[in-house]
Amino acid sequence: MLQSHDTRLFLPPRGSRRSVRAPVFLLVGMVVAASSAGCREERSGAPAGPATAASQPAPPQTAPAPLAPPRTAPATTASAALQRFEFQQPKMGAAFRIVLYAPDQGAADRAAEAAFVRVDALNAILSDYDPESEISRLSRRTLDGPMAKPVKVSDELFHVLDASQKVAKLTDGAFDVTVGPFGGLWRRSNQLGQLPKPARIEEARRSVGHQHVRLDPGTQTVQLLAPRMKLDVAGIAVGYVVDEALRALGKAGVDRALIDAGGDLGMTGPPPGAKGWRVAVQSLRAPQETTGEFVELSHASISTSGDTYRYVEIDGVRYSHILDPRTGLGLTQRIGVTAIARDGLTADWLDTAVAVLGRERGTTVVESTPGAAARITTIGPDGGITVSETAGFRRFVAPGR
Repeated sequence: MLQSHDTRLFLPPRGSRRSVRAPVFLLVGMVVAASSAGCREERSGAPAGPATAASQPAPPQTAPAPLAPPRTAPATTASAALQRFEFQQPKMGAAFRIVLYAPDQGAADRAAEAAFVRVDALNAILSDYDPESEISRLSRRTLDGPMAKPVKVSDELFHVLDASQKVAKLTDGAFDVTVGPFGGLWRRSNQLGQLPKPARIEEARRSVGHQHVRLDPGTQTVQLLAPRMKLDVAGIAVGYVVDEALRALGKAGVDRALIDAGGDLGMTGPPPGAKGWRVAVQSLRAPQETTGEFVELSHASISTSGDTYRYVEIDGVRYSHILDPRTGLGLTQRIGVTAIARDGLTADWLDTAVAVLGRERGTTVVESTPGAAARITTIGPDGGITVSETAGFRRFVAPGR
């Protein structure tokens, strides 16, 4: 199952995934409050249709709409006739939640089934927790040494790896999907309550580095050039899965939907008559505490990275579950990043990369990414909180209620 890039260090046994990282958004508009125990909601919008558990079909290939400040969507006769439906299934080790508007139960069921099937198909390609997934089989080819020749991979895996390589270069290695060997060390360290031994980190470092991944777009092949590599694309792939699930809904005729994949949120058109999907970002200071501000989004994605839920203290030092691929260590700076982007893939990598890069360099990366914006929060040793926002973030902020 896909694991969150942010929780890769201290994952529970297979099957309980990002229930570890409680979703960090309060979805309003509706108001949907997510907690580690599940989801609860207070509705303030259209009456809900019956909730059902759907299950399975496939996707479309439409490009995400450009990100723009939400505008009031007029309630046309057609949109006024839409009903709200909600579906939830365990996917990728978390509660994968779909809220959509459709004319009737049958249309809603068919759309949700298509989205869930797409999620399952992508999990079988991208999960580093499934030993038979395509990416796991690719990594296993390096157990006895570097790959002697390139291997052709699926469209989806090549797309994710190609995007990951571009991000690795953009961030000077602060985001790197070859980080898997470090993740294994830190999971064991968490169990033992001690840091990985320097010799083990150096040994793992020989298998880490985006320069060891060679892609050929012409032949759609991948070659891994170091021994014992372990690719972990969760820090970019969860957002990509949300994108693809939304496209599946669109192909099924649903153009007003929100998907929550355990804290990675993506949405298409807003609820009928609403300006957008209203999202309250959680405070870095404490679980279930919000900042009191909301963002209103449509045709966009939002993702948050931070150590509010996942960290470990060793010898008096607090280490985040977010790894710096350049050092092999968990971050010691308390930082939370909320990233907004045109698509889930971008929002997913941005929040983690900015956390690793820090405020100054992270702001530069966000502002060089078309359509992206971010809020960066840090907590100093004295408990003082510093909040900064990139250019454009405020245009998405709506008054709280």
